[in-house]
Amino acid sequence: MKHDYKYYGWQKSYFAGKTRGYLNFKGVDYVNKEINLFEFLATIPKNTGRKAMPALKCKDGGWLCDTPLIMEELEKRHPQPSIEIHTPIQRFVAELFQNWMDDVGVPIALHSRWSYPENYEKLNREEAGKNLLPFMPKFIRNKVVDKALSDAMSEKLPNMGVTPDQIPLLEKWATHILDLLDVHLSQYDYLLGGRPTVADYALLGLMQGHLNRDPWPKREWIDLRPHLQKWVAKTHSGAPAKGDLLADEQIPDTLMPIVRIIFDGYMPLMDLTVKQIRLLINEEGLLPGDELPRSTERFLFKMGNGQFKRASFTYSVWRMQRLQKIVSAFS
Repeated sequence: MKHDYKYYGWQKSYFAGKTRGYLNFKGVDYVNKEINLFEFLATIPKNTGRKAMPALKCKDGGWLCDTPLIMEELEKRHPQPSIEIHTPIQRFVAELFQNWMDDVGVPIALHSRWSYPENYEKLNREEAGKNLLPFMPKFIRNKVVDKALSDAMSEKLPNMGVTPDQIPLLEKWATHILDLLDVHLSQYDYLLGGRPTVADYALLGLMQGHLNRDPWPKREWIDLRPHLQKWVAKTHSGAPAKGDLLADEQIPDTLMPIVRIIFDGYMPLMDLTVKQIRLLINEEGLLPGDELPRSTERFLFKMGNGQFKRASFTYSVWRMQRLQKIVSAFS
Protein backbone atom coordinates (compact mmCIF):
# COMPACT_ATOMS: atom_id res chain seq x y z
CA MET A 1 0.00 0.00 0.00
CA LYS A 2 1.28 3.44 -0.96
CA HIS A 3 -0.96 5.18 1.56
CA ASP A 4 -1.35 4.67 5.30
CA TYR A 5 -5.04 3.82 4.86
CA LYS A 6 -7.40 2.64 2.14
CA TYR A 7 -10.95 3.80 2.79
CA TYR A 8 -13.72 1.58 1.44
CA GLY A 9 -16.91 3.60 1.13
CA TRP A 10 -19.24 4.99 -1.53
CA GLN A 11 -19.74 8.72 -1.93
CA LYS A 12 -23.48 8.20 -1.52
CA SER A 13 -23.16 6.13 1.65
CA TYR A 14 -24.59 7.56 4.88
CA PHE A 15 -21.87 6.31 7.22
CA ALA A 16 -19.05 6.66 4.71
CA GLY A 17 -19.82 10.36 4.47
CA LYS A 18 -19.58 10.61 8.22
CA THR A 19 -16.07 9.23 8.51
CA ARG A 20 -14.72 10.69 5.27
CA GLY A 21 -15.18 14.18 6.67
CA TYR A 22 -13.40 13.08 9.82
CA LEU A 23 -10.45 11.67 7.84
CA ASN A 24 -10.17 14.91 5.92
CA PHE A 25 -10.13 16.94 9.13
CA LYS A 26 -7.45 14.74 10.67
CA GLY A 27 -5.30 15.08 7.55
CA VAL A 28 -4.38 11.39 7.54
CA ASP A 29 -2.79 9.81 4.48
CA TYR A 30 -5.62 7.83 2.89
CA VAL A 31 -7.00 6.93 -0.51
CA ASN A 32 -10.72 6.50 -1.17
CA LYS A 33 -11.87 3.20 -2.69
CA GLU A 34 -15.35 2.92 -4.18
CA ILE A 35 -16.49 -0.62 -3.28
CA ASN A 36 -17.21 -3.13 -6.03
CA LEU A 37 -19.39 -6.23 -5.68
CA PHE A 38 -16.53 -8.62 -4.90
CA GLU A 39 -15.14 -6.35 -2.22
CA PHE A 40 -18.55 -5.91 -0.63
CA LEU A 41 -19.40 -9.64 -0.62
CA ALA A 42 -15.95 -11.11 0.01
CA THR A 43 -13.03 -8.81 0.84
CA ILE A 44 -14.69 -6.68 3.52
CA PRO A 45 -16.59 -9.51 5.32
CA LYS A 46 -13.46 -11.66 5.33
CA ASN A 47 -11.51 -8.94 7.12
CA THR A 48 -14.15 -7.27 9.30
CA GLY A 49 -16.78 -9.98 9.80
CA ARG A 50 -19.58 -7.94 8.25
CA LYS A 51 -20.90 -6.85 4.87
CA ALA A 52 -20.97 -3.14 5.56
CA MET A 53 -19.31 0.11 4.65
CA PRO A 54 -17.26 2.00 5.53
CA ALA A 55 -14.21 -0.09 6.27
CA LEU A 56 -10.62 1.06 6.65
CA LYS A 57 -7.61 -1.03 5.64
CA CYS A 58 -4.43 -0.02 7.45
CA LYS A 59 -0.94 -0.12 6.00
CA ASP A 60 0.08 -2.76 8.59
CA GLY A 61 -2.62 -5.09 7.21
CA GLY A 62 -5.19 -4.49 9.95
CA TRP A 63 -8.77 -3.43 9.31
CA LEU A 64 -11.15 -1.08 11.14
CA CYS A 65 -14.94 -0.86 10.86
CA ASP A 66 -17.90 0.78 12.62
CA THR A 67 -17.76 4.56 12.52
CA PRO A 68 -17.46 5.39 16.25
CA LEU A 69 -14.78 2.73 16.69
CA ILE A 70 -12.86 3.91 13.61
CA MET A 71 -12.75 7.43 15.00
CA GLU A 72 -11.81 6.30 18.49
CA GLU A 73 -8.88 4.28 17.17
CA LEU A 74 -7.65 7.05 14.87
CA GLU A 75 -7.80 9.56 17.73
CA LYS A 76 -5.24 7.35 19.49
CA ARG A 77 -3.04 7.02 16.42
CA HIS A 78 -3.33 10.64 15.27
CA PRO A 79 -4.02 12.82 18.32
CA GLN A 80 -3.97 16.18 16.51
CA PRO A 81 -6.11 17.91 15.47
CA SER A 82 -8.34 16.39 18.12
CA ILE A 83 -12.11 15.92 18.19
CA GLU A 84 -12.05 14.51 21.72
CA ILE A 85 -13.96 16.10 24.59
CA HIS A 86 -12.51 15.87 28.09
CA THR A 87 -15.35 17.49 30.03
CA PRO A 88 -18.24 15.20 31.02
CA ILE A 89 -21.35 17.24 30.13
CA GLN A 90 -20.20 18.29 26.67
CA ARG A 91 -18.95 14.79 26.01
CA PHE A 92 -22.31 13.36 27.06
CA VAL A 93 -24.23 15.71 24.76
CA ALA A 94 -21.91 15.00 21.80
CA GLU A 95 -22.16 11.23 22.22
CA LEU A 96 -25.92 11.40 22.74
CA PHE A 97 -26.27 13.44 19.56
CA GLN A 98 -24.14 10.90 17.70
CA ASN A 99 -26.28 7.99 18.91
CA TRP A 100 -29.47 9.83 18.01
CA MET A 101 -28.39 10.93 14.54
CA ASP A 102 -26.90 7.54 13.60
CA ASP A 103 -30.33 6.08 14.40
CA VAL A 104 -33.14 8.51 13.59
CA GLY A 105 -31.26 9.99 10.65
CA VAL A 106 -31.71 6.71 8.78
CA PRO A 107 -35.48 7.09 8.10
CA ILE A 108 -34.89 10.68 6.95
CA ALA A 109 -32.14 9.51 4.58
CA LEU A 110 -34.20 6.63 3.21
CA HIS A 111 -37.27 8.79 2.60
CA SER A 112 -35.45 11.74 1.04
CA ARG A 113 -33.66 9.40 -1.39
CA TRP A 114 -36.20 6.72 -2.29
CA SER A 115 -39.53 8.55 -2.14
CA TYR A 116 -38.52 10.80 -5.05
CA PRO A 117 -37.67 9.02 -8.33
CA GLU A 118 -35.46 11.82 -9.65
CA ASN A 119 -32.81 10.89 -7.07
CA TYR A 120 -32.62 7.36 -8.37
CA GLU A 121 -32.54 8.16 -12.08
CA LYS A 122 -30.12 11.08 -11.92
CA LEU A 123 -27.59 9.77 -9.44
CA ASN A 124 -27.98 6.56 -7.49
CA ARG A 125 -28.71 4.02 -10.22
CA GLU A 126 -25.74 4.92 -12.41
CA GLU A 127 -23.37 5.50 -9.51
CA ALA A 128 -24.21 2.21 -7.79
CA GLY A 129 -23.85 0.29 -11.05
CA LYS A 130 -20.43 1.76 -11.85
CA ASN A 131 -19.23 0.99 -8.34
CA LEU A 132 -20.55 -2.56 -8.07
CA LEU A 133 -19.88 -3.79 -11.61
CA PRO A 134 -17.37 -1.39 -13.18
CA PHE A 135 -16.49 -3.65 -16.14
CA MET A 136 -20.04 -4.67 -17.09
CA PRO A 137 -22.12 -3.05 -19.85
CA LYS A 138 -24.54 -0.40 -18.64
CA PHE A 139 -27.70 -2.43 -19.34
CA ILE A 140 -26.43 -5.29 -17.16
CA ARG A 141 -25.41 -2.89 -14.40
CA ASN A 142 -28.86 -1.32 -14.48
CA LYS A 143 -30.63 -4.67 -14.23
CA VAL A 144 -28.49 -5.82 -11.31
CA VAL A 145 -28.89 -2.53 -9.44
CA ASP A 146 -32.63 -2.34 -10.08
CA LYS A 147 -33.16 -5.85 -8.78
CA ALA A 148 -30.86 -5.52 -5.75
CA LEU A 149 -32.15 -2.14 -4.64
CA SER A 150 -35.78 -3.01 -5.31
CA ASP A 151 -35.54 -6.10 -3.13
CA ALA A 152 -33.67 -4.28 -0.37
CA MET A 153 -35.90 -1.21 -0.27
CA SER A 154 -39.18 -3.17 -0.40
CA GLU A 155 -38.39 -4.37 3.12
CA LYS A 156 -36.19 -1.61 4.51
CA LEU A 157 -38.45 1.37 3.78
CA PRO A 158 -41.59 0.16 5.63
CA ASN A 159 -39.41 -1.31 8.39
CA MET A 160 -38.01 2.17 9.03
CA GLY A 161 -41.44 3.76 8.84
CA VAL A 162 -41.15 5.22 5.34
CA THR A 163 -44.76 4.56 4.28
CA PRO A 164 -47.17 6.91 2.45
CA ASP A 165 -49.29 7.55 5.53
CA GLN A 166 -46.28 8.54 7.66
CA ILE A 167 -44.30 10.64 5.16
CA PRO A 168 -46.05 13.95 6.02
CA LEU A 169 -45.15 13.56 9.70
CA LEU A 170 -41.57 12.53 8.89
CA GLU A 171 -41.07 15.50 6.55
CA LYS A 172 -42.54 17.98 9.04
CA TRP A 173 -40.27 16.65 11.80
CA ALA A 174 -37.16 16.54 9.60
CA THR A 175 -37.57 20.07 8.25
CA HIS A 176 -38.15 21.40 11.76
CA ILE A 177 -34.80 19.91 12.81
CA LEU A 178 -33.12 21.36 9.72
CA ASP A 179 -34.53 24.80 10.61
CA LEU A 180 -33.15 24.51 14.15
CA LEU A 181 -29.75 23.48 12.81
CA ASP A 182 -29.66 26.39 10.37
CA VAL A 183 -30.38 28.85 13.17
CA HIS A 184 -27.71 27.28 15.38
CA LEU A 185 -25.08 27.27 12.63
CA SER A 186 -25.75 30.94 11.91
CA GLN A 187 -24.13 31.62 15.29
CA TYR A 188 -21.61 28.80 15.76
CA ASP A 189 -19.07 27.11 13.51
CA TYR A 190 -19.95 23.64 14.81
CA LEU A 191 -22.50 22.01 17.10
CA LEU A 192 -20.63 22.62 20.36
CA GLY A 193 -18.66 25.71 19.46
CA GLY A 194 -15.53 26.41 17.46
CA ARG A 195 -14.33 22.92 16.54
CA PRO A 196 -15.95 19.64 15.45
CA THR A 197 -16.77 16.66 17.67
CA VAL A 198 -18.34 13.24 17.04
CA ALA A 199 -21.71 15.03 16.99
CA ASP A 200 -20.73 16.97 13.87
CA TYR A 201 -19.59 13.89 11.99
CA ALA A 202 -22.77 12.01 12.91
CA LEU A 203 -24.79 14.84 11.39
CA LEU A 204 -22.47 14.92 8.36
CA GLY A 205 -23.38 11.33 7.51
CA LEU A 206 -26.97 12.31 6.78
CA MET A 207 -26.10 15.65 5.23
CA GLN A 208 -23.23 14.76 2.92
CA GLY A 209 -24.12 11.25 1.80
CA HIS A 210 -27.81 11.92 1.24
CA LEU A 211 -29.36 15.35 1.71
CA ASN A 212 -26.64 17.41 0.01
CA ARG A 213 -26.00 15.00 -2.91
CA ASP A 214 -29.39 13.67 -3.95
CA PRO A 215 -31.18 16.21 -6.20
CA TRP A 216 -34.53 16.43 -4.40
CA PRO A 217 -33.41 17.00 -0.78
CA LYS A 218 -30.55 19.24 -1.89
CA ARG A 219 -32.92 21.50 -3.79
CA GLU A 220 -35.88 21.36 -1.40
CA TRP A 221 -34.12 21.20 1.96
CA ILE A 222 -30.42 22.07 2.04
CA ASP A 223 -30.06 24.83 -0.55
CA LEU A 224 -32.80 26.75 1.30
CA ARG A 225 -30.73 26.79 4.50
CA PRO A 226 -27.47 28.63 3.72
CA HIS A 227 -25.81 28.26 7.11
CA LEU A 228 -26.35 24.51 7.11
CA GLN A 229 -25.16 24.32 3.50
CA LYS A 230 -21.95 26.15 4.39
CA TRP A 231 -21.38 23.88 7.38
CA VAL A 232 -21.75 20.73 5.22
CA ALA A 233 -19.12 21.91 2.74
CA LYS A 234 -16.72 22.99 5.47
CA THR A 235 -17.09 19.87 7.60
CA HIS A 236 -16.79 17.42 4.72
CA SER A 237 -13.73 19.14 3.27
CA GLY A 238 -11.92 18.97 6.61
CA ALA A 239 -11.32 22.71 6.88
CA PRO A 240 -9.17 23.59 9.93
CA ALA A 241 -11.12 24.61 13.03
CA LYS A 242 -10.77 28.23 14.09
CA GLY A 243 -11.83 27.91 17.72
CA ASP A 244 -12.60 25.56 20.59
CA LEU A 245 -15.59 24.25 22.49
CA LEU A 246 -17.53 26.63 24.68
CA ALA A 247 -15.92 27.30 28.05
CA ASP A 248 -17.18 26.02 31.40
CA GLU A 249 -19.05 23.02 29.99
CA GLN A 250 -21.60 25.26 28.28
CA ILE A 251 -24.05 23.84 25.76
CA PRO A 252 -25.14 26.45 23.20
CA ASP A 253 -28.65 27.75 23.85
CA THR A 254 -29.42 27.27 20.16
CA LEU A 255 -28.66 23.54 20.43
CA MET A 256 -30.92 22.95 23.43
CA PRO A 257 -34.16 22.64 21.39
CA ILE A 258 -32.58 19.66 19.59
CA VAL A 259 -31.40 18.15 22.88
CA ARG A 260 -35.00 18.38 24.11
CA ILE A 261 -36.21 16.64 20.95
CA ILE A 262 -33.77 13.79 21.65
CA PHE A 263 -35.04 13.33 25.20
CA ASP A 264 -38.66 13.71 24.14
CA GLY A 265 -38.64 11.09 21.38
CA TYR A 266 -35.42 9.11 21.21
CA MET A 267 -35.14 8.12 24.87
CA PRO A 268 -38.65 6.55 24.87
CA LEU A 269 -37.69 4.72 21.67
CA MET A 270 -34.64 3.28 23.41
CA ASP A 271 -36.79 2.22 26.39
CA LEU A 272 -39.08 0.33 24.02
CA THR A 273 -36.08 -1.25 22.32
CA VAL A 274 -34.67 -2.52 25.62
CA LYS A 275 -38.04 -4.02 26.55
CA GLN A 276 -38.25 -5.74 23.17
CA ILE A 277 -34.74 -7.18 23.53
CA ARG A 278 -35.51 -8.48 27.03
CA LEU A 279 -38.69 -10.10 25.74
CA LEU A 280 -36.75 -11.72 22.90
CA ILE A 281 -34.09 -13.03 25.30
CA ASN A 282 -36.72 -14.60 27.53
CA GLU A 283 -38.79 -16.08 24.70
CA GLU A 284 -35.85 -17.61 22.85
CA GLY A 285 -33.66 -18.43 25.83
CA LEU A 286 -30.75 -16.38 24.50
CA LEU A 287 -27.45 -16.44 26.39
CA PRO A 288 -24.54 -13.98 26.56
CA GLY A 289 -22.70 -14.19 23.26
CA ASP A 290 -25.78 -15.13 21.22
CA GLU A 291 -26.48 -12.90 18.27
CA LEU A 292 -29.43 -10.51 18.31
CA PRO A 293 -31.40 -9.59 15.18
CA ARG A 294 -30.38 -6.29 13.61
CA SER A 295 -33.77 -4.72 14.29
CA THR A 296 -36.85 -5.18 16.47
CA GLU A 297 -40.49 -5.40 15.51
CA ARG A 298 -42.18 -2.10 14.68
CA PHE A 299 -43.67 0.01 17.42
CA LEU A 300 -45.02 3.53 17.96
CA PHE A 301 -43.04 6.33 19.56
CA LYS A 302 -43.38 10.10 19.73
CA MET A 303 -42.19 12.15 16.78
CA GLY A 304 -42.95 15.84 17.08
CA ASN A 305 -46.69 16.19 17.64
CA GLY A 306 -47.49 12.74 16.30
CA GLN A 307 -46.79 9.03 16.65
CA PHE A 308 -44.39 7.33 14.25
CA LYS A 309 -44.19 3.57 13.72
CA ARG A 310 -40.92 1.88 12.80
CA ALA A 311 -38.53 -0.85 13.86
CA SER A 312 -35.64 -0.02 16.15
CA PHE A 313 -31.98 -1.00 15.94
CA THR A 314 -30.78 -3.41 18.64
CA TYR A 315 -27.34 -1.96 17.90
CA SER A 316 -28.46 1.37 19.36
CA VAL A 317 -28.79 -0.19 22.82
CA TRP A 318 -25.08 -1.03 22.78
CA ARG A 319 -24.48 2.62 21.88
CA MET A 320 -26.53 3.76 24.86
CA GLN A 321 -24.68 1.38 27.17
CA ARG A 322 -21.47 3.14 26.16
CA LEU A 323 -23.13 6.44 26.97
CA GLN A 324 -24.12 5.18 30.43
CA LYS A 325 -20.43 4.78 31.26
CA ILE A 326 -20.02 8.52 30.77
CA VAL A 327 -22.99 9.23 33.02
CA SER A 328 -21.70 6.87 35.70
CA ALA A 329 -18.56 9.00 35.97
CA PHE A 330 -20.56 12.15 36.76
CA SER A 331 -20.27 13.64 40.25
